[in-house]
Amino acid sequence: METHPPADWTSGYVDVADGVRLHYDRSGGSGPPLLVAHGVFDDGRCRLPLARDLADDYDVICYDARGHGHSDAPESGYDADTRAADLIGLLEGLGVEDPTYFGHSMGGDTVLAAAALDPGRPRAVVAVDPACLLGHNAENRGDERMDDAEIEGVRDRILWWQDHSKAQLLEADDELAGHVAAGDEELASLLADARLRVSPNITEVFSSGWVDPEETFPGIEAPTLVFRADVDEEARERDREAVDSIPDGRLRHVDDAGHCVFRDRREFATAELRSFLAEV
Repeated sequence: METHPPADWTSGYVDVADGVRLHYDRSGGSGPPLLVAHGVFDDGRCRLPLARDLADDYDVICYDARGHGHSDAPESGYDADTRAADLIGLLEGLGVEDPTYFGHSMGGDTVLAAAALDPGRPRAVVAVDPACLLGHNAENRGDERMDDAEIEGVRDRILWWQDHSKAQLLEADDELAGHVAAGDEELASLLADARLRVSPNITEVFSSGWVDPEETFPGIEAPTLVFRADVDEEARERDREAVDSIPDGRLRHVDDAGHCVFRDRREFATAELRSFLAEV
């Protein structure tokens, strides 16, 4: 099955810098705008389960970053500054004012970069296990940039996905098969669609690296909530030190949650998110 947004949502495209066209789905409505940025192998529609939960209260906009989903996939422009500029260009193209940014993993890195690039634009920022903090994990400290062999491995993985049909992926990919076995066929379907659409060009994300918290975080003016997975105490202390450099930053480590916090502890994380958004 292919999962689409609800029938009363709108979909379209916005041209950003260098003629790159970005695709989006939007719930509409009278609530404040909430822009959702996805992870590195996902696309905007992978966030539909959460977006539907929030659509009664917020004007939710899920977009495909360049190289993902239905957006253009140029050979370059996957660094944090360009991803941030794309996000801002999308908002300008849609005429959206006073948005809240919400991003997971690569998307968390993107929204933090965008909030620092144009500090007066966002109403608030929510970053979920942002890629720029993943190096704080005990098993993954140091420079997060991949070497050439690792990047080539990612490219091969993408090409392997796209050498299979969706039905084959749902059986052959361990993560997707696991979601199917657990009864979450919708999520498995959304993730499979995203993997079939993602461009091998996005491997530049890994060679470019993520934002530097020491340089970026102090320039973020909007109230910011950072969710982090359940990590060891040493990593938690590093997270606290980093988020403390955001003038109005707040940190929530979510016990028993892995990288996909809103999948692993959905009810808890959503309640925390709603509480934060009600305050700002």
